[in-house]
Amino acid sequence: MIYGTMLLETDIELFAAALSQTEVYIWGMDHNDVYVQIGRGFIEKYNQDQVKIRSSLNSCTMIYSREKCEFSAKTESAEEQPK
Repeated sequence: MIYGTMLLETDIELFAAALSQTEVYIWGMDHNDVYVQIGRGFIEKYNQDQVKIRSSLNSCTMIYSREKCEFSAKTESAEEQPK
């Protein structure tokens, strides 16, 4: 995961990100067992097993396993503050 992001693990954290339309980052393991970013977008739906994400790059939707992937969002302190 990258610095300045918060892991979204619970249903309430995913719900808050979906409700506020916060861009989330999707992380998956590569062949070296290292987490790499595999997508980003906005949560459309989620359940106990999976999260449906609408890509912020091309508006396609993908479904990611909650067991195999991690989800994170930028924290407020990491966002740029107006000058």
